[in-house]
Amino acid sequence: MSEKVNFKLGYGDSFKELSFPRENLLGILTSKEIEKKLSEKEIIKEALEKPIDSPLLSEIVSQGEKIVIVINDVTRLWVRHHVFMPYILEELTKAGVKDEDVLIISATGAHREQTEDEWRELVGEEVFDRIKIMDHRSTSSDEIVNLGKTEYGTPIEVNKEVLEADRVIITSGIVYHFLAGYGGGKKAVMPGVCSYDSIMANHKLALNPNGKGLNPEVKAGKLDDNPISEDMLQVANKVGVDFALNVVIDEENHEIAYATAGDMEKSHRKGAEFVDKYFGIKIEERADLVIASCGGYPKDIELYQTYKTVHNMVPALKPGGVGILLTECREGVGNEKFYTIFTEHADNEARENFLREKYNIAGFMGFSQAIWAEDYTFIIISSLHGEKIKNMNMIPAKNLDQALELAKEFLPDDYKAYVMPTGAVTYPLY
Repeated sequence: MSEKVNFKLGYGDSFKELSFPRENLLGILTSKEIEKKLSEKEIIKEALEKPIDSPLLSEIVSQGEKIVIVINDVTRLWVRHHVFMPYILEELTKAGVKDEDVLIISATGAHREQTEDEWRELVGEEVFDRIKIMDHRSTSSDEIVNLGKTEYGTPIEVNKEVLEADRVIITSGIVYHFLAGYGGGKKAVMPGVCSYDSIMANHKLALNPNGKGLNPEVKAGKLDDNPISEDMLQVANKVGVDFALNVVIDEENHEIAYATAGDMEKSHRKGAEFVDKYFGIKIEERADLVIASCGGYPKDIELYQTYKTVHNMVPALKPGGVGILLTECREGVGNEKFYTIFTEHADNEARENFLREKYNIAGFMGFSQAIWAEDYTFIIISSLHGEKIKNMNMIPAKNLDQALELAKEFLPDDYKAYVMPTGAVTYPLY
């Protein structure tokens, strides 16, 4: 009997156990251990006290000014805004800013609005009861102001509360991102507080401008010469961001391991370097099989968010390989257009033609997944109905044992596999 390696892979609020033959295991793709010597409080305070290429936040703002703080929505609950928001407010108070002059806006982008309970979880009870809050609504035209266009032709249409503020502070978490290169930074503005049309114009740059398929310059880990990243930066610079705070999360204990603050672009690049060091995993060869968990809730809240994990597992797969994905999807598919790009179009050529005429990001993500499904087999363990999974060119499985049996139908006898316990944030570098 072959020796087994045991894993606990995140699934919703719990985990699924995997017992895998060592002889078939090529490697474990997970973030490097982060030596965390400071508490979360100390990490945040140090970042705020030593901002990059910027005065202290308390020196930027003044009494009587209207302050907007942009935070993520509930799909990025992992950013732990409730931990650092009190320290941002502490800096504002030092400068004499009153609570009634502060507004927290959730950068929902094209996502849904949040419930009161979700807001309380996002910012913490004390901040929720203390500071005025609002969700950005990308389709509410009376809440949007047009500032012209970027060099890429993207309309700069931004939430008017952000534009009318005297000072804009953005906050987020830095991870690899399939379009922008890295999450965080300018993404709090674009797509965070922009109009739906503006967001779609920016994201459409992910289609190949010189032929069919996907733009090869748009990918995780790439900021420079990435048209989506550069376009986002133009929007954020037009709006004017006065101060940024970004964090990086240690996936092992789900706490803030690093923070960077100050100038929007320079502090974000510093954070991206940290992500490369700990979450970019160099691999020497691709595998026949990749078993990936998003990392549990909220990263697997819906199939729409799970796409990021699929994007991250693909570089580790050989052509013709199999990907097994664990994602609870308690909120279902999460975006109907992500689903209907499969069901309403006969093939990938029809899907691409549709997107070039009527682009939407959810449809593009579904289209990308459909392209990958031409080269790889995906087996999904989730709470979704099996027929929905099949309609999206993937295979449903009830559990890991069944998924592995299904996978073997497509694998050689001597197959090799990677396991990705934190697939939403780990990126294989081949």
